[in-house]
Amino acid sequence: MTKFAVIADPHYYSEKLGCEGSAYERREGSDQKMLIKSKGTISAALEEIKSSDAEFLMIAGDLSNDGERCSHEEIREMLYEFKKSKPVYVITATHDWCCDGNPRRFEGDQVFNDVETLAPNELHEFYRDFGLNDSISEFHTHQDKVSYVVRPCEGVTVFCLDDDQNGEGGAGYSDEHFEWIKEQTEEAKKRSDIVFGMQHHHLHLTEFDRVINGKGSVEYREKLCKNFADIGFPVMFTGHSHMQHIRRIDSENGNPFYEINVGSISGYPAPIVYCEASKDGIDIKTEHLKSFTYNGKEYTNDYLKEHATGLFTKVIAAASSNEKDKFSALIACLGVTEEKANKIWIVAKPLLKWLDKLTIKKAARIMNFISFGKAIDKKAAKEIGDLKVKDVIFSTFHSILDGSLVKHEEGSAYYIVFTQALAFPLRLVKKLHIKNGGLIRTLTHLKNAAHELMTGGPLDNNNYFIEF
Repeated sequence: MTKFAVIADPHYYSEKLGCEGSAYERREGSDQKMLIKSKGTISAALEEIKSSDAEFLMIAGDLSNDGERCSHEEIREMLYEFKKSKPVYVITATHDWCCDGNPRRFEGDQVFNDVETLAPNELHEFYRDFGLNDSISEFHTHQDKVSYVVRPCEGVTVFCLDDDQNGEGGAGYSDEHFEWIKEQTEEAKKRSDIVFGMQHHHLHLTEFDRVINGKGSVEYREKLCKNFADIGFPVMFTGHSHMQHIRRIDSENGNPFYEINVGSISGYPAPIVYCEASKDGIDIKTEHLKSFTYNGKEYTNDYLKEHATGLFTKVIAAASSNEKDKFSALIACLGVTEEKANKIWIVAKPLLKWLDKLTIKKAARIMNFISFGKAIDKKAAKEIGDLKVKDVIFSTFHSILDGSLVKHEEGSAYYIVFTQALAFPLRLVKKLHIKNGGLIRTLTHLKNAAHELMTGGPLDNNNYFIEF
């Protein structure tokens, strides 16, 4: 048996990039994860893992905020310190080479792009001490990024895979790359090793993923999952989405493939996934960072939770208190110009004021009026009628990130009202005979997402035993 830990998406942000002024504050306020305080979350996570019985650590990509050399240099020093206690294996991903070509630093109210970054082909040498030096096989992609295989202990083979580009413009693997994975899996099987791995981009799309990004990041993802299953590669740890979930897909041959999508360690819920691997399977138990310290001040996980929805709560509060300038500054975080903000304010102010006070009881009455009493169960709505709609929305967003740590049983009033509310837009579109195929598909995914958001879906997203 071997024990190990997995974290994902540290997105380390160096103080050298700026941590004061309106430009930085706008950037920080628009992000679900921490920026400058990422140093605190990462440090706390590494200390917890050091003191655990995990034998090694895996980090599933996006080590830096956006590829800045200074961010890479600082997190690498943290990893060198950690490595004095335990081995650490890393892969890098698109945020580690600033794939959008827009690295930023902040000074006052100005944003500058004169930031030195690492190129894709520099990353494997930069992080060579965190996996590659111990590799038993390597594969160089067309970007000269590297996938590698390690044996952290007898009887265990771990694949650390770079899936940034497949050579066709999307994430994934070229045919040659996957053939190397297959060959190395066969070699591991000859040794009778347990096999699992990590890549950065998640493969399985939940119904909510399909609402916000129906195509996903990885090309041919369903085919890829089934190919992994059929070559005897049953488990992949991933990151990228900042959402916690565990999913299973079976190939046509009946072989299972499991994906453990790990949320960002620098944002709510700051998960550390601890695993015990044996010939019988992998036992997964997720813990969440309870607190961290930055500049001598302690912050709790609740702080991360509030930060995740902070922009939206502040926008609603600004509208409710009639603070137009504050409202404009806040939505500027979303790239809205001052001119557009002024136009939006006219409509947003009354709507957000209304939303700030809107209860489930009132919302249910409106939807039932529109649908002639067919949308929302009146008895269920009455039972939870005093809840604020905005609080339900924020709670749902937290469930998306944490894999529904707070579950609502089927048949409960909360479950009934929520699922009926998410079905309402599709009901309305059909009632109005709107024929837009894309809209109908999106609203169908939204309707189907309700059960998963309330219950967490078919598997426990945080604690689960994967049987081999």
